[in-house]
Amino acid sequence: MMRDVPKVYLLMFLSLGAMVLLVIWYLNMFQRDESTIQLNDAILSAAVSEVDQTSRLYEGALLLSETFEPTMWERLEFVYSDGDEVQFDYMFDAEDDRFDNVENHTVSSPTYIIGGTGADIPSVDHVAYMTGRPVQAVRVKVREKGDGIGEWTYTSTVAVDAASRRN
Repeated sequence: MMRDVPKVYLLMFLSLGAMVLLVIWYLNMFQRDESTIQLNDAILSAAVSEVDQTSRLYEGALLLSETFEPTMWERLEFVYSDGDEVQFDYMFDAEDDRFDNVENHTVSSPTYIIGGTGADIPSVDHVAYMTGRPVQAVRVKVREKGDGIGEWTYTSTVAVDAASRRN
């Protein structure tokens, strides 16, 4: 019976260690989910509030205003840390014949840096790549400062639903 005591203590220690690891993993995933929810909320509210008023002339087309990225940026600076990278991807409706020169592929913004200045942050003067075109979807990608190259830590996409698009 005494020879089983070390095994019992070892089993208790391993069980406690496994529980601690599960709690740490859960808290880490909870924090990542919270940041993703913040990103989803920011992109949804900006896509609704920062619509170009000429969208009213083109039924079913979503045209974003030049203030879309700066408005998103204000929210992202509040949520994410200095040094994190942000990139906007735009997918346009190339089949809408009411618009000329619409790209048939994804158009990406420059990579912006939270806490940066000048060209490292979005400006209403440099958004010609996304204005005046009907948007099908907008994707915002965030890479935390310490993450590996090529991996985006958080990604959120908003798409125009089929019910609001022109047939």
